[in-house]
Amino acid sequence: MHLPLNIVLDLFSTFVLPIYHYGLPLWLSNCSASSLQSIDATLTKFLKRYFMVPLHSNNASIHFLSSTLPLTKTLKMAAPNASSSLTFPETLHGYRLSFLQSPCREMDHAQYLSEIREKIPPAFWLSRTLARIPVCPKYRRKLIREILDSDHPQLCQTNTFHPTPTSSCICTHCGEPASFYHSRFCTAFVN
Repeated sequence: MHLPLNIVLDLFSTFVLPIYHYGLPLWLSNCSASSLQSIDATLTKFLKRYFMVPLHSNNASIHFLSSTLPLTKTLKMAAPNASSSLTFPETLHGYRLSFLQSPCREMDHAQYLSEIREKIPPAFWLSRTLARIPVCPKYRRKLIREILDSDHPQLCQTNTFHPTPTSSCICTHCGEPASFYHSRFCTAFVN
């Protein structure tokens, strides 16, 4: 898909987000933690598919690279304003509905971003900086996978699944320990 990230996010906001906004103040306060995780997975899986990275990639890193918030955080910020459009019959004048009495904990965008930064693994900050995300899928995939160190399984001799390098990881090319971002320092590649 040869689309810039802002257009992809606009498509998500146009076609998917309104589904979650429907009756938002009614259902958001009664959601279980697992339901909220499923809601967040909607956006993160969408972004991971656009970035062409494995599903086990760190969600906070994905949100940081795309400058987005988890979907539930966006919905919690929108919930207080969503109830203002509700109209009730005159007979209910003066009554408060129970689902409107316990508002969600409000945070601003900057606080949510700081929460996201705390969940990013420290090794991520060793990666290259990103000026902009390439529109071409081939280059986008290569760059984002390099930034997230997603190609570790191709370098590691360990055949069992492990999302991050462990102390037992050995490089198939040079025989040395395959730590985070090993491909940059591998003697087989650096000449």
